[in-house]
Amino acid sequence: MLVIRQARVPAAVLPVGMLEGASLDSLEPWLQVDIEIVDGVFSRIGPSLAAAPGARVIDADRRIVLPGLIDAHVHLDKTHTWDRAPNRSATFAEALSTLARDKAHWTEEDLFRRASFGLRCAYAHGTRLIRTHVDTGLPWAEVSHAVMAELRRQWKGVIALQTVPLCPGTDWLGPHGPALADLALKHGASALGGFLLPGPELPAQIGRLLELAEERGVGIDLHVDENGDPAAEVLRAVATGVLRAEFRRPVTCGHCCSLAVQAPDRVRSTVALVREAGIGVIALPECNLYLQGRRTGGYPRSPVWRGLTLINDLCDAGVPVACASDNVHDAFHRYGDYDMLQVWALAVRLGHLDERLSESVEMVTRTPAVLAGRADLGRIEPGLPASLVLLPGRSLGEALSRPAAPRSRLDGETLASPEPPAWTEAANGPPAMARVLPPS
Repeated sequence: MLVIRQARVPAAVLPVGMLEGASLDSLEPWLQVDIEIVDGVFSRIGPSLAAAPGARVIDADRRIVLPGLIDAHVHLDKTHTWDRAPNRSATFAEALSTLARDKAHWTEEDLFRRASFGLRCAYAHGTRLIRTHVDTGLPWAEVSHAVMAELRRQWKGVIALQTVPLCPGTDWLGPHGPALADLALKHGASALGGFLLPGPELPAQIGRLLELAEERGVGIDLHVDENGDPAAEVLRAVATGVLRAEFRRPVTCGHCCSLAVQAPDRVRSTVALVREAGIGVIALPECNLYLQGRRTGGYPRSPVWRGLTLINDLCDAGVPVACASDNVHDAFHRYGDYDMLQVWALAVRLGHLDERLSESVEMVTRTPAVLAGRADLGRIEPGLPASLVLLPGRSLGEALSRPAAPRSRLDGETLASPEPPAWTEAANGPPAMARVLPPS
């Protein structure tokens, strides 16, 4: 049994009943509570809990405490390829061509080494669940999915690893669509996915993908409108297709960048369709900040749009919005470290989410957990598995001001203060399929 005293927990991730009668500061929407954990499960939460005889007690000393963080949109198969495959123009087109050439190096050993490094970074930063999109084509994707399945097995109980196949929408419409779906699901994929582009075949692609997903009893998780073209309305097409098919399984759309450059009336109409269709949106602030709005000529040379989708407006309409890491150290994004605290801090600053700070906490905890089908994560509530991140800041303002500060993570009743692996290990990691979990 473990009791954590004087923890300042954002109200959004606590049981609803605890908020009745509570006076919250909109700039610092947390409650100071004690947290009791029994057999690795949250047992009691409340002010000044009496510790049972023999219970171990940890004083959080009025620091901010979050549930384990959730990173629901990454690319572990592409990660940490920048050094050998840089994108010198930092354009989307060069990212595509560069990584297409780099796939010649994607052996079992190479994939395992790079993805393992990414997971170890995420572990050190307090992440509890990762959903990775995996480039998928016949037959070469068999290796990528098999490696991710082995990593899922190795990290079970520490980081829940989910996979989603990533391929063009044309592949789902083609004759190999069912085989692609079955390949991914054979290796434990949580949903079907892909990147969809505008065109006359788009409605048929969406319809076929929904059929394949319905037949196999899974949802879909898509890349849409990752550009600054006001005419790009794949998000709207997906919502229309979901409503037409009466598809009731989970649907998530990542990026949705072009929404931010469309006319306000059209935005309102599209957002209303997204809400009606029950679609969740994942914003990728780091990668979209890097790629979108980059000006290569003309005046002004400086960016005038920062690539982020309309988080506040989607939230105002009742659309669930999460934030995630996306690409890390590859041709799509040179930077990043699978640190959801950094992602959250950037989203707050770029999106002016300080106006809804309490809700913003959910974007890296409760909401992505729900979108990933794991409503038991991302919350601090009796009966749920205990997973916490203890930050050094005593306010959300302090925590967001030093998002790179060292932190501690608690899994069950084990408290650790891990450090990210050294950069040298990204290029010289363990041999293929070796067990590389953090120390117990």
